[in-house]
Order: sequence, then C-alpha cells, then structure tokens
Amino acid sequence: MRRFLIIVFSLLLLAAITYTYREPILRWFATSLMVEDPLQKADAMVVLSGGGYDRGNEAVKILRAGYTNKVICTGGNPVIELRVFGIDTLESDMTVANLKRQGIPDSIIIELKDGTSTKEESDIIAQYCKQHQLKKIMIVSSKLHTYRVQSVFKNKLKKQGVEVIVHGAPSSRFNELKWWQDEDGLIAVNNEWIKRFYYWWKYGF
Repeated sequence: MRRFLIIVFSLLLLAAITYTYREPILRWFATSLMVEDPLQKADAMVVLSGGGYDRGNEAVKILRAGYTNKVICTGGNPVIELRVFGIDTLESDMTVANLKRQGIPDSIIIELKDGTSTKEESDIIAQYCKQHQLKKIMIVSSKLHTYRVQSVFKNKLKKQGVEVIVHGAPSSRFNELKWWQDEDGLIAVNNEWIKRFYYWWKYGF
C-alpha cells in the first residue's frame, strides 16, 4: 500500500511540475527545430519550396537589405489546390510570382523547377554551386525547418567548400513560440519532428 501511495504521489508531483512549466516545455519543441545564422552577404540566396508566401516575403526583405543580388527559387512539386481554378503551377512558380509582385526584377531571379524534398533540393543546389562556382550561399526556409535544412545543406556543401548561411522566415499563420495555440502550429511542429527523425534514420542527420 505504501509503495502504491509513493507511486501515486510521484505521478501527481510530476504532473504538477509539468503543468507549471508547460509553456517552456512546449516552447522547447519549437526552439529545438530552429537554428539560424546571423545574416551576412552571400553570392546568392536560395528560397526553398513549400512556402512561397512567407519565404518569398522574407527573401524580399533580405534582397532590399543588400545581402545578395541573386535569388534562386527551387521546387518541383505542383500546387494541387490551384488546379481547382484550372491553374497548373509549381511551388517554385509561386515563390517567383511573389518576388515579382513585390518588384524584384527578373534579372536577379533564377528558377529551378526541380526538387520535391529538402534532400533533393540540396543535391540540386550543390550541383548549381559547382557549375557556377558559388562559395557562399544563404538558404531561406521556414523557421521550424531550419535545423533540418542546416543539417542537410551544411553536410553536403561543406564537402565542396561552400559556406552555408541558414535563415528562417516567420510564419504568417501562427507564432512559432506559441505554436500549440493554433491548429496550423500543431500540424507544423508535429510534421517537422517526424521529418527530423526520418532524416536522421534515413540519411544520418
């Protein structure tokens, strides 16, 4: 009986501590996914697919601040929802359209209509850097993706002498540090942790 009471008390104590510190604990699940480098000048900026609005908006700010004069947009996945309106377009097209909408000239935009995952995009960008002798690039993705982006790109491009700067675009749908308050945040954090474990299991990072 005494042992049972000790177990019950311990569980209640653990539950009380968890509840008291629930916000820092929940915040950790997001901050552990976010790893960024200080902004600095680069030969080119790469805007990864999957978030043409938020990532495109952040790319415009970076271009206007003068950190680079070339932006590469990747992404070979189709935007399925737009087919409802008879529009056949790719994720890279969406990013490019957002840049042009905000006055970024065609002359500094390069569109690579390939890459259906972060791993594929890293292969494409590694090849592009080799062909065009780029030595320092900035990768822009969503804030919650930056840990995985950094792991994938820095591992690959370090081997060919390319320095990688990782920068995260904030979400317009939810606050990353209070992700549990919005359904979009719940989905985003859940999906990114699954992808993080998948990349660790399949690729080792």
